[in-house]
Amino acid sequence: MVQKKMLAHPEQFSRLIDGPERIRESVQVSKPITGCPDGITKTVWDVLTRSAQLNPNGPLFGENVNGRHVFTTYREAVEEATIIGSGILATMQKLHSTNKLIGIAGIHSRNYMHTMHAISGFDLTTVPLYHQSKLETLCDIIDNCKLEIIFCENASRAEGFLSSKTPERLQTLKTLIILDKTTTLQKHDDVEVMSLDEFKEIGKKNKRNPVKPNPETIYVICHTSGTTGRPKGVEMSHGSLLAAVSGIFTSWTIAYKWKFGQEDTYFSFLSLAHIYEHLMQTLAIYFGGRIGIYDGNTATLIPQIQKLQPTIVSLVPRLLNKLYEAVHNGVAKKGFIARKLFEYAKRTKTRQLQNGVLRYDTFFDKIVFKKLKLMLGGKLKVLTTGGAPVTKEVKTFTRYAYGCPLVEGYGQTECSAAGTLTLPWDTTYGNVGGPAPWSQVKLVDVVEKNYMAVNDEGEVCFRGAALMTGYFQDPELTAKTIDSEGWLHTGDIGKWLPTGALQIIDRKNEMFKLCQGDFVSPIQIEAIYANSPLITQIYVTGNTERSFLVGIVVLDLPRFKQLPVVKALDGKEGIEVIMEKKEVKNAVIAELNKYAKENGLQTIELIRNVHLTLQEFSEENGLVTSTLKNRRKILEDYFAPQIAKMYKEIESL
Repeated sequence: MVQKKMLAHPEQFSRLIDGPERIRESVQVSKPITGCPDGITKTVWDVLTRSAQLNPNGPLFGENVNGRHVFTTYREAVEEATIIGSGILATMQKLHSTNKLIGIAGIHSRNYMHTMHAISGFDLTTVPLYHQSKLETLCDIIDNCKLEIIFCENASRAEGFLSSKTPERLQTLKTLIILDKTTTLQKHDDVEVMSLDEFKEIGKKNKRNPVKPNPETIYVICHTSGTTGRPKGVEMSHGSLLAAVSGIFTSWTIAYKWKFGQEDTYFSFLSLAHIYEHLMQTLAIYFGGRIGIYDGNTATLIPQIQKLQPTIVSLVPRLLNKLYEAVHNGVAKKGFIARKLFEYAKRTKTRQLQNGVLRYDTFFDKIVFKKLKLMLGGKLKVLTTGGAPVTKEVKTFTRYAYGCPLVEGYGQTECSAAGTLTLPWDTTYGNVGGPAPWSQVKLVDVVEKNYMAVNDEGEVCFRGAALMTGYFQDPELTAKTIDSEGWLHTGDIGKWLPTGALQIIDRKNEMFKLCQGDFVSPIQIEAIYANSPLITQIYVTGNTERSFLVGIVVLDLPRFKQLPVVKALDGKEGIEVIMEKKEVKNAVIAELNKYAKENGLQTIELIRNVHLTLQEFSEENGLVTSTLKNRRKILEDYFAPQIAKMYKEIESL
């Protein structure tokens, strides 16, 4: 099949509507959409029950059991959700509770998903508690949301909460339900602990009909990763999530004519603590397809995908990078002819992409890349990614290597993660596509950085049906983020390309994302490192296409000379030569990171490489302000060769 779409006009990805704000909309619809195209499905519960009526015996949620996925049907999922939801209402009644927020903690499973839909179907709100978050962070969320009922993946997770309960902490916690049937937990004085089976018995004895939510009902509160303080709870309504789901559905099946249905399988890898996963799961259920659940074992990730044979897989850029590295490491071990054929095939496919041709039926697809397609099951229709940029090399390779297109979404939790979408047939690089079918996008002036909307540059703002309701119990922050005209201000700096595609070029503030999607705050990180006696100044920077930070370090020379590795070399070679030696840099990195970890920095915030210098950052050389704050853009430009060298020295992405 040949997919070739050359740019027919200069606004291939978006159209500019009349008016001084220079607002752009999707070219795939005549006006922004507000909900599902059937006009009937209004909530996530509607999505589930609609597909259950159309395909009651079709497989829905599948879990890896002894090497193969075992599924519950749509009918069984609705029944399970009804029983669990009835149990929740009965428990709330027993506790005299009016709090409609219900927590779910841990890695997702069939029981997790049944519970999530139970909460949805009884007009309640899910509060996911991310399994990789620190216990202290989860306790903050529990206290802030005053959670009384929490479903936990296993006894160990529940024990963590119980051990954290003090007269000042987790006082609202009353009931814990263990989803994993293989683990048990002893009873607790202040908190009722029970297995899911015990809880379902309560639901069966008090069974009632679901309480259908409204589109405005808050479906989920997702807490974003906050490196500047406590996590922010993003309230996403049923209607908002469905607008985003419908944006993808419209882009793929109505505008592009892709065919999806009951025969399709989504591989659920991402955590349901992220809105991205809610988006993709709900889309799969709207198709009437099935969802195969990742079991959490990274060692068997690829075999799980191979056996499931999914048609849709969503991976963050970090995983695309790992796939890319694994493939190329494997090729490097092959013979001379195989390596040369692989490189020639890559060059040929890359040339096709540059010419706007996307096809999967060439000689190279059938001979060279067939094994890579089979590695991911052999039935993929689409790979999706989002959350952070993908390097050009990895993105180009992914577009042809696995036998299906790559679609990238850009946005935030606050706009359902998919404010812009690349088009399925797109072969260009350096952009995040055009507005999703639900969204309007405009750029606003950022005067302090000289980005002006009249020049098609400025802060990216979204408006439309998929925006969050607000931040949980924080109207002040909500008002700062969504203005009086309904525009969500992202803090990202964008640029409109001649094709009407959006390019992300900067951040309004100093926080940025690494390639695995984590936000880091370089100013806070620098503040910790700068107190190390080994150095006098530091500039920490990152690359959104890489997973780690690097630093320009101004040394305290006397302290530096006290390092054992430096002592051994001092007098034998000049100090400038010593500073360039790998073993010396490694010693400095080890010393700095030891200090940083002792003072609260997390692994993701640690530097992996350094450039050592004795040149101070001064107002005279323009590298700091009059108040001695780093002038980040100037530092970035000044040390650009050294920064590039540091990243080149570490091959891993």
